[in-house]
Amino acid sequence: MTNPTSNFGWQMPTSTDLVTDLPADFEVFGQAVDTDFVDLLGGANGYILSKASATDLDFAWIPNDQGDITAVNVTSPITGGGSAGAVTIGINAATTSVVGAVQLSDSTSTTSSVLASTPTATKAAYDLADGAIAKSTVTTAGDIIYRNATVPVRLGIGTAGQILKVNSGATAPEWGAASSGAVVQVKQAVFSTATTNATTTYADTGLTLSITPTSASNKILVFVQQFQRNANTAAAYETAAFLRIMRDATAIYNSNNFNWYAKQGDENGDFRFNTTLVYLDSPATTSAVTYKTQQKMYATQITAQDSSTPSTITLMEVTP
Repeated sequence: MTNPTSNFGWQMPTSTDLVTDLPADFEVFGQAVDTDFVDLLGGANGYILSKASATDLDFAWIPNDQGDITAVNVTSPITGGGSAGAVTIGINAATTSVVGAVQLSDSTSTTSSVLASTPTATKAAYDLADGAIAKSTVTTAGDIIYRNATVPVRLGIGTAGQILKVNSGATAPEWGAASSGAVVQVKQAVFSTATTNATTTYADTGLTLSITPTSASNKILVFVQQFQRNANTAAAYETAAFLRIMRDATAIYNSNNFNWYAKQGDENGDFRFNTTLVYLDSPATTSAVTYKTQQKMYATQITAQDSSTPSTITLMEVTP
């Protein structure tokens, strides 16, 4: 038994061995083969033979899950892969800039940028849109939407000076001319800061208010309730004052008479008066106009807007 095989080193009988040694020699040979091929004993049904290590004839039976794939190569958004052992793969989550897996959502109010809408959410959004008023219903700035017997409809913008009315059938709104004397807008200002004028030249009292007419044909009704005071320290004076209404720089109402008058005796006096002025003005413009009051003295006495009693100016735009 000195003739080993070249690959596995099994001992083989030599040609000079006696015939009587052959049984023992083949027993040695068989035991060596049996030992080397023990890993090749039958595995479970469907298993395949796999190399267990680099050692000669070191095999193992494994489940047939290897197929004929030698590697699993992936690219983003797929993750994992490999060329040996159990291969695991996954997928990255999607973003607005990267493709990947997304989560479904039934929400119609979420602001998420990584959720995907389901048919349920799409249907809910569709129902909301289907019940909304179409943008195309209105075509011009100032249009109004109202409902007729069945659907929302457009009422086009009216012309300057018109007012919104109900039609004769009391079924829909319409634009129409305002009735004469109708009030379009009302504004009021209150002033109570002490203001003094000791001259015979008209000067602002501080009571002022601006208004922008909606139509050049409309008028402005001006109501003034002006408080005035004269605290005279000189004896034997006649006390009097004038008051007028201004539109911007133009005097539009001047009584051309004393708004109040008192003759003082030998003692000092403190005279206080409320003066009421009412005037219907025609400014003939749709630009802003400012109304105010001015006062002056009859002589050189002091008159003032007293700080303890407020004055008011009320402006009413009315139709002609």
